[in-house]
Formats: sequence, structure tokens, C-alpha cells
Amino acid sequence: MKHEFTLLLKQRSLTLLLLLSLVLVSFSLLNGWQNIRHIQSQIQHAQQEETMRKQDFIQHNSHDGTLEAGEVGYYLFHNVYYRPGEWSFIALGNRLVVPYVQRIRLLGLQSQLYDGESHHPEYVMLGTFDYAFLLVFFAPLLCIALMHDLKANEQQAQRLLFLHSLVKEPGHFWFKRVLSRWVLVTLVFVLPLLLFAGMHSLSLSPLLQILTITALYTFLWSVLCSAVSLRKRALNANFNAMLLSSIWVMLCVVLPNLCQLWLHARYPLQDGSQLAMQHRQLVHGAWDLPKEDTLKPFYALYPQWKDTPPVTGRFHWKWYFAFQHMGDVHLQAQVAARTRTLQMRADAATKMGRWLPTVWAQAQLEAVACSDISHLLVHRQQIEKFHTRLREAIYPFLFEERALHRKEIESMPVFDANEPCTQGPHPDGNG
Repeated sequence: MKHEFTLLLKQRSLTLLLLLSLVLVSFSLLNGWQNIRHIQSQIQHAQQEETMRKQDFIQHNSHDGTLEAGEVGYYLFHNVYYRPGEWSFIALGNRLVVPYVQRIRLLGLQSQLYDGESHHPEYVMLGTFDYAFLLVFFAPLLCIALMHDLKANEQQAQRLLFLHSLVKEPGHFWFKRVLSRWVLVTLVFVLPLLLFAGMHSLSLSPLLQILTITALYTFLWSVLCSAVSLRKRALNANFNAMLLSSIWVMLCVVLPNLCQLWLHARYPLQDGSQLAMQHRQLVHGAWDLPKEDTLKPFYALYPQWKDTPPVTGRFHWKWYFAFQHMGDVHLQAQVAARTRTLQMRADAATKMGRWLPTVWAQAQLEAVACSDISHLLVHRQQIEKFHTRLREAIYPFLFEERALHRKEIESMPVFDANEPCTQGPHPDGNG
């Protein structure tokens, strides 16, 4: 093995290629890290702004030290955060196209939630230059560059027969050559990762998972490359390179995209913007309906507010927030169906990953980085729960027509911004 490493590293072109690869991997880690740091700084800034904004709201809108519950529900915004995890920088996933800070209030949730679901076309088109991207697409190319001419190179130098006559076990000889190249490719990805983890004192368990994923993925491509370049008639390096490049195109580009198209056709998904639009139409339509058409089904859902003071006049906050909430109630089935579809897509992609190593590696790294669909759905559930807590905190004052005092506003629910990114439970609660 030591002799193999010496021979490999004596090749100037190979050394330059490995050094360039180390720089690329380091840059991908740095790029992901800076993106996550930017998200964290924006969240921290939003937290500070939220505290000051709430204080200003109380100061400028209180009357004799009290505030009307309807005004608090309408004018007071609350931040919700899609906080990244410690290792989110290795696979940004959906983080750059999903808002990491959103402002919601007591109005209907669905229109607020999906209004923020914007997708920057440049991110969608180009993808994200992070560790997962580089491992999935570049590691196979590095394996091909190092292993496509294992036997052909010796044949071209007229050493192949001589080598076979010298070694007792040719299989063992070629195994050491493949193993040495696999170790070099793996080290290209592992060394910057270890350095990064050491510099920032990152936790060990996710690091071990990422190292395992990296080693398995490069090992699979090493086996594939060696199978092509060590076959009996593998004496043409150009043909081997072309064949392996074709396999790379199929496994890294064509098949994953075909699978994506199949998933979209098999599990059609309603756009979030359509849900937001439907919610707006429901809310706008409610203005023209008799108040009883809104309040009767609302009181059927929440009988505890049925005997509160009646709604009078052309406008009343109780009626307004009731039809906002009933818009959410009407869309519950569609929202649940959308969640199920997203989870089914994720489950189907996981099954595809058993056959497509590129899909498997990407999915595994996104799971470690808490950037996959399951974590996004858990985040959406957390927002829904927070909105429910918000309603439960304000509804008693709203329906009993009691004023809110400063102390009661300050003790209102706050989104759990300190909740760390974890391997979240399944959105339907099945673990």
C-alpha cells in the first residue's frame, strides 16, 4: 500500500488534481457554512427586532394601559423561525428556498404560511454548491479519473504481462491498487470535513454518519470503476473513460431527473400559492355573507364562545377573526392531502435511493442536515401549533370582549426559537 501511495503521489498531474479537489471540498464546506451563518444571524436579528417591535406596539397602541384584543390580533405580528441545525451546512436542501423567518398574526394561517413559499428561480435552476452537491456529482468523476485506466495504463506502457509474471496473486495486486485510490478519493472529502469539525467543535455523532455515507458512496463508485477497468478486455483507456462517463451521466443526471418527473406525475401536488389564493377567496367571500353563516359553524366548533356577548353592528372583530379561521377549517382537508403527498414523495424517493446511489447519498446527507422534506413538514406542524396557541391565548379576551393589559400581552406565546434542529418525528406522528 505504501508503495502504491508513493507511485500515485509522484504523478504531478494527479497531485494537482487531488489538491484542486481538496480546495473544492473546502470551498463547498465554507460556502454552506456561510449560508447557514447568514441564516442564523438573520434569525438572531429578527428575534431582537421582534422584542423591540412588540414593546413599541404596546407603547403606541395602549389606551389607559390596555389594548383591544382585536387590534392585538390584527396588528401584532409574531416571528416563526426555520432554524438550521448544527450540521445543516453540509446539505442546504430546501433551506435557501424556504423562508427562515416568517411573520404571522391571528388571521387565517394558510394564506400567511404559503404566501412565504417563494422559490428563487436561480437557486432552483443551479442548485446549491455544498458538500452534498460536491460528493454526489464530483466524487464519481474523481473515481473515474483515478481508476479508468488501471489495466489499460499498464498495457500501454507494455508492463502488463511483466507485472502478471511477477506477482503471485494478481487479484491481490489489483485490489491494493483500487484500495489505495479509494482511500485517496475518500480522504479528499474526509480531511476538510474533519478539519472543519475540529475548528468549530461540532458534535461527533452526525460527523460519523457523514463519514460513513462518504466512505460508502466513494466505495461504491470505486467498485464500479474497478469492475469496468479491470475486466478482461479493458485495455482501451479512452473507451473505459467514455463508458464510465456514460454511467455517471445516467446515475447522476438522467435517472434522478426521470425519477423526479415520475414522482411529480405519480403524486401530483397542489401548489402552496393555490392554497393561499383559495383562502383569500374564502375570506373575501365571507364579507358578503350574513354573519350567522360564519358564526354558526364557528360556534359549533367552539361552543365555549357561544354564549359570549352577541355580535352587533356592521363590523366586529369576533366575526372577522371567526371567518378568518373558518377559511383555515375549509382548507384542512387540502392541507392534510398536500402533507401526505409530500411525505409519500419523500418515502418513494427513499425507496428509489436503494437502487440509485446518488439519490441515496443526497437523501442521507439531507437527513443528517435536517434539510429534508420530513423536517420541513415538522416545521410546518410547529407553526400550526403555535398559531393554535396564539388563538387560544387571545380568544378569551376577544370573545368575552375584555381588554388586554401589558402584562398579558408580554406573556403571550412565543415561537420556540431555541428549539434545536433534531431528527424530527414523522409528520403523522409515527415516530
